[in-house]
Amino acid sequence: MRILVLILFFLATSWLVIGTSFATEEKATGAPGEEIIIKGEKKSARFSHPGHLNLGVSCGQCHHDSEHQPLTDKDIAAMENSQQLGCASCHNKDFANPELQTLKGAFHARCLECHKQGIDGKTGPTKCSDCHVK
Repeated sequence: MRILVLILFFLATSWLVIGTSFATEEKATGAPGEEIIIKGEKKSARFSHPGHLNLGVSCGQCHHDSEHQPLTDKDIAAMENSQQLGCASCHNKDFANPELQTLKGAFHARCLECHKQGIDGKTGPTKCSDCHVK
C-alpha cells in the first residue's frame, strides 16, 4: 500500500511539473494556448499551437521572414503587430510565387508537407477532414 501511495504521489507530481512547463512555454512564446481556427476562403482549418510545440516544432518552422528565414521567439515578441505573423500578410496576390499566393497554397506547401515527412518518425494528419472544419 505504501508503494502504491508513493507511485501515485510521483505520478501526480510529474503531471504537475509537465503541465506547468507546457503552460510556461506557451506564455513564453506568446502562442495561443487553445486551438485556433484559421479562416479560409472556402474551408477553415483547426490548428493547435500547444500540440505542435509539444512535438518540438519551433515557431520558426512555420513563421518566417520575407527571405524565408525562421523567426525566433524574440523576433516574434518584438513585433508591434501580431497580424504580421498571419500568412496572408505576405502570401497574397502580390507574392512572387503564384503557387503560394493563397493561404491554401501556403498551408498545403508548408503544413501538409511537414505532416507527410513527420518529426521523429511521427507523421501528422493528411486527410482534408483531419484539419478542416466541417
